[in-house]
Amino acid sequence: MFQKGKAVIFLFSAVIILYGASAVFFGNVIAGRDKTYPAIEVFMDALGYVNKDYVEAPDMNKVQQGAMRGLMEALDPYSTFLSKEKVQVLDSRKEFAAGVGMVLSKRANIIHVVATERGGPAESAGVRPGDYLTAIDGANVEDSSLLEADSILRGAPGTSVKVSVFRGAQTKPIDIQIVRKISEPLVASRMVDEKIAVVEISSLNAAAIEQVRLKLKTLVSAGAQKLVLDLRDCAGGGASEGADLANFFLKTGTICTSKARTGEIIQEIKAAADKCLTDLPMVVLENGSTAGAAEIVAGALKANGRAAVIGERSFGMGSIQKRIALKSGAVLILSTAKFYTPDGKMIENDVTLRDAGIKPDVESPDAQKLQDLLVDSYFDGQEDTAKYKQLQAKVRQEQFDKAVEVLKKGVQAAKKIQ
Repeated sequence: MFQKGKAVIFLFSAVIILYGASAVFFGNVIAGRDKTYPAIEVFMDALGYVNKDYVEAPDMNKVQQGAMRGLMEALDPYSTFLSKEKVQVLDSRKEFAAGVGMVLSKRANIIHVVATERGGPAESAGVRPGDYLTAIDGANVEDSSLLEADSILRGAPGTSVKVSVFRGAQTKPIDIQIVRKISEPLVASRMVDEKIAVVEISSLNAAAIEQVRLKLKTLVSAGAQKLVLDLRDCAGGGASEGADLANFFLKTGTICTSKARTGEIIQEIKAAADKCLTDLPMVVLENGSTAGAAEIVAGALKANGRAAVIGERSFGMGSIQKRIALKSGAVLILSTAKFYTPDGKMIENDVTLRDAGIKPDVESPDAQKLQDLLVDSYFDGQEDTAKYKQLQAKVRQEQFDKAVEVLKKGVQAAKKIQ
């Protein structure tokens, strides 16, 4: 009798929690009752059958947490539900400063690698963008949130972590050992033919922004006349860093806006003339691992007509998450707004992935060239890792050569160079 009463209490609690979460998701419950009430009714029916007919006495607290996690993670890759116990574990790991240098997202609810930091631990160990992450130190992470996976990957500097990944047509996971280290901003610069300055950024944070500031001033003083801003594989950093970097090249105009579901503008970031460092003709290089803050930069410079964008369509990562503490001690991480380029294009599109990200003005390599490179790589007789590195090097060189070509012919003519 006690067990049955306990199950009823859990059932009632689950319904109340789902009702609150549905209110968050659908906005005003009264206004959206036609959508919300049927959803609750279906959930109650399913929960009732589980409680009454499941082959074993169910742990309704576990069922409730699973339902909440499923509810949140059905929204997008970045929303999730964390139980009180998981929140405590994550909070206890905040002190760990060393990571592995990779940015994660989810596809079909499976964690995958968006980008590896250039020269970082993950790239050096052999992790590749597009790899699917199945386990960390032997523990399955297929049901873990991105926050949990990121937390587990972090640790003390010099310690190692083993990741298991699926890749391409592989039939079994590959185990890769990575040594953690504290990430340092990597900004490289050089001057090439005809006084074309090149600035390469692997990740965006406050330290990287300061490095870019100093390097730009040095390049301009050295007589740079044109600029290539290389944001390929750059996926780290927040919106503020993206806005700061874009402002180095913009005197006026909107950099980005964030909007709620209703279309209401939450924030609009505009360029400040006194923060602009150069008006040199420029192009931006991007690829499929360009994500987040770097996409804000590429989108702002493209939409304002400040730069031509060369390369591949970027990844499409641009939303704002809110942390909502529940009375139970659990936490909801809920996406509440998305970033838009100045011309009104949404950077992160979870409905139509082919429309996500920043579309380049000039695709490089184009479909035919990429096919040629793939064929050459397939028949070159090298082992897989060497083939991959050589192919990536050829693709990157093709993109860089196209960027230089566009600069030499004039940025305004970029769309004619196809």
